[in-house]
Amino acid sequence: MRLNGVDLNLLVALKALIETGNVTQAAERLNLSQAAMSNALARLRTTFDDPLLVRVGRRMVLTDRARGLRDDLTEVLDTISSRILTAPDPCSGPQARRVSIMAPDAVASEFLPGALTYMSRVAPGVTFAVREMNESPIDHLEAGNIDLLAFPRQFASPDHPMLDLHRDDYVIVVSQSGRWRDGITQDDYLAADHVIVEIGHGRKTPIDRAIIEQTNGPLRVGVTVYSQSHAPWYLPGTDLMATLPLAQQVAQHLPLVVHPLPFDIPDTHIVLQWNRNLSADQGLQWIIQTMAAFGK
Repeated sequence: MRLNGVDLNLLVALKALIETGNVTQAAERLNLSQAAMSNALARLRTTFDDPLLVRVGRRMVLTDRARGLRDDLTEVLDTISSRILTAPDPCSGPQARRVSIMAPDAVASEFLPGALTYMSRVAPGVTFAVREMNESPIDHLEAGNIDLLAFPRQFASPDHPMLDLHRDDYVIVVSQSGRWRDGITQDDYLAADHVIVEIGHGRKTPIDRAIIEQTNGPLRVGVTVYSQSHAPWYLPGTDLMATLPLAQQVAQHLPLVVHPLPFDIPDTHIVLQWNRNLSADQGLQWIIQTMAAFGK
């Protein structure tokens, strides 16, 4: 390994020379020939522009520069050995690090809180930054601006690895005091006023609504919001309804009732995706596998 042109193996040789003060003994410690150690000393003298070891009478003595290097050299080599070259234990969580995750608001508000609470218990040194989904999530992943994407599989890139996280089941959410509290037929659904979501600056239609409207025509719009996490707050005390994924948790905190859809639409599969260049990052891979296990 080289660092700014310096062969790090020379630093190992220097440590042995400093600790023994003897070329022969340093060579024996590293299982090198005396000629090889003498050659290493010559290269070290050139690198540091200092003799490092000088003969005084019948023994070798460290120069001031060599004595000054002793403690720093030990610390540097110990750090390289224990923290850089030693593979982490795959059965334990990573050390302190910050992981950034970009996710749509339904995933960020419903799934990630539980998942990250669990992660805080099993990997207390890891902190998370949850980023708002924007128009170009794959660009951010490829640029290294984020570590992970948690989003629907249909938006994932074929150029990067991914792992299934969980499945979104769409449900209807209504007020506990509204006319739909006891159940909803297909005719009820199509006749009701809805809280609909139009995502982002482009006012994109969520996939569930696109599928429903393709078969049944446009839904009646009561309120339009720009975030799925906002929709439930417009329902209490009204006859509005909203079609949402992962709505069970919000229904526990608001006076709402959850009903199944009166017709079938495909489930949305949420995946975790990461940059292919991070596939060898064992700490991140441990986090990915642990989050996926929680999702199942």
